[in-house]
Amino acid sequence: MIANAERTVLISSMGWVDRDTLWVYDVPARKESRVPLGSGAKYLSLHSSGPSHFAVGHHFDGTRFEITVHLFSEPKQPVAQGVITEADAELSGEPNIWNQVPRLYVDYLRFAPWGDFVLLLISPSTGRIEAQRLEWYDDSYDKGYQGVVDVLEIPGEGSALVSVQRSSQLVMHDLTTGKKKRSLNLAGRGGNPSLYFRASADEIWASDYDTMVAVDKKNWEVTRRARLQQAWTGTQQFIGDYSFAPHEETCVVARPFSSDVVGIDPSSLKIKRRAKLGKQPLEVAFLASEEVLARDWKTGEVLYGKLERCWFAG
Repeated sequence: MIANAERTVLISSMGWVDRDTLWVYDVPARKESRVPLGSGAKYLSLHSSGPSHFAVGHHFDGTRFEITVHLFSEPKQPVAQGVITEADAELSGEPNIWNQVPRLYVDYLRFAPWGDFVLLLISPSTGRIEAQRLEWYDDSYDKGYQGVVDVLEIPGEGSALVSVQRSSQLVMHDLTTGKKKRSLNLAGRGGNPSLYFRASADEIWASDYDTMVAVDKKNWEVTRRARLQQAWTGTQQFIGDYSFAPHEETCVVARPFSSDVVGIDPSSLKIKRRAKLGKQPLEVAFLASEEVLARDWKTGEVLYGKLERCWFAG
């Protein structure tokens, strides 16, 4: 789930519920709506790095990849678009618009010469989408179960971190050569790491199944990790989405198997507050006045609550 700078508009798209439709929530009015994009994509992925624009990845099970840029204030009409197919790979829209959203994405392209997961680079100066092979993503991975999950560009380093399904190892990918520079081990939980750059602390954050991990960007060492979802002996239960407060002073984490959202202290990763929402919150956003909004895992239903001080939240 992504939000504009004021946290007045939330955007989500859960593929098994929404398909190629945007779920839009007007926070002041407490009103949800749906915006069909009509692309016919199997599912959408949402990407945001600025206050006013966001990007939508349209995933077509390998036959093509589309990326559109939208305004939070008017999400229905795209203001820029890119398409990569077997025949072509072009961008439309002003270059300054593309500078408002991330430039790196990952998807599976089944057509030649790829037939694999690839890194997709937006190049506004050339008006093209450039596909790059992940040279390190080889037969050491069980590709039937270990797709590429997420990518995060490392500012100023010519590199990106890439996460793989069912793997606790992040790969530092060289954007020039496509090769692996190094790898980072998270918590050994075998999760599907979701990545975030916490600019206020110069840290990379990653979820690892039931555990949150913080990595110091200066020396690429794990500085903190905390298991946030307990389970019966011999079993594991995953955490859901996580989201930061506007100034990154609080992180909220959805816990679908505990029917709640917890607020953790970024400096210690300790649970400090909790909102009991019921059902199974999966996606979450931090709002003003210690309020959180989540969507239910199975149905996409809105779950709303307020973080309260807690002493135990197992």
